[in-house]
Amino acid sequence: MGDFWQHGPLVTIHRLPGMEEGRLSDRMRTWARERPLALLIPALAAEMDGSAFPLILRELKSVDYVARVVLTLGRASSEDFVRAKGLLESLPVPSAVVWPESRNLAPLFDAAREQVDIGPPGKGRDVWIALGYLLGEGRVHGIALHDADIVTYGAGIPLRLLSPLAHPDLNFAFCKGYYARVSDSGLTGRVTRLLVTPLLSLLENRGSSPALRAMAAMRYPLSGEFSLTAELAGAIPIPRDWGLEVGILSAVADSVGSERICQVDICENYDHKHQDLSPGDRSRGLNRMAVEVSANILREARFPDPVEELARSYRKEALALIPAYRADALVNGLPYDEGKERAAVETFAKAIEDAAKLLREEGIVAPLPSWKEMEKRVPGLKGAIVEAVRKDNS
Repeated sequence: MGDFWQHGPLVTIHRLPGMEEGRLSDRMRTWARERPLALLIPALAAEMDGSAFPLILRELKSVDYVARVVLTLGRASSEDFVRAKGLLESLPVPSAVVWPESRNLAPLFDAAREQVDIGPPGKGRDVWIALGYLLGEGRVHGIALHDADIVTYGAGIPLRLLSPLAHPDLNFAFCKGYYARVSDSGLTGRVTRLLVTPLLSLLENRGSSPALRAMAAMRYPLSGEFSLTAELAGAIPIPRDWGLEVGILSAVADSVGSERICQVDICENYDHKHQDLSPGDRSRGLNRMAVEVSANILREARFPDPVEELARSYRKEALALIPAYRADALVNGLPYDEGKERAAVETFAKAIEDAAKLLREEGIVAPLPSWKEMEKRVPGLKGAIVEAVRKDNS
């Protein structure tokens, strides 16, 4: 991925030869004095028992340029919460665990329910609450987010995510991570490769919004690894569902110009836990993800044509990519199962139709309000969150 290709309206920051992580870390320590940084990791309690989480903690021991590390913990018991706090004690910087169901945090949102219903547990909700905590704490310029299931994790991921925001001569407000995704089984990242890329290509050719143009220019628009300024984090609504990454991109593109959005190559290869395709069940696995991602994209596109025509055009566009993916895999010594790729395309074509039906009949769950808006609705809520998290972590 270490080329210098620039494409579309967004700046691409590559991993060019010659910049060692140690040198960049030294610079980050200097930059962070003027532009303090934080790292936010959304996690499920079960991920503490996975192979990725211990690796992430080991690597984060060298990440001493951030002001704090925050872990937001979902689907957790009180025992899980205590355990998570203990695990973070090994880090070299201040840390906190945000547990939305804690006895100090949960009542705050029960009291605010008349102004905003934060809904059931989920990644989007947990990220929203943790952002409220970080914004309430203040003294942070940039915040990076990455998941807790990255089995190829290295300290270079937060380093490279935050460097475009930390650099004193740059003025980026949002940075999206990208990477190659391969495993022993071949090319991964099917939802991006076989759904989002061809779908965005179709919609871009028919005229699209600034948000869709930004997505189309991104090498990995579904990446869960991104960074944003605290100012922007407080100004955008946060989606609740699998459309989190797409929804945030839409909100960002509506809030800042393309000149303040960039993408950065964060690692040589990326792998995390994989989900089943679940072709017969739109409520599970990649099928569910495809429906919700497609719904967010179609809503942004305001696509007027019959969805059956779009699904047919998508299928043709996606199948045309298969020879290219096959050649890329085989020349690099990777297996390639064309039958499985075609099955994924058929599942995703049906997901587009299901997404259109979802939009017509139910609509997408409304995002959580921006924290700027929340301060108007529930004055003092951010400060109350900070106090609750401090009590939980004392």
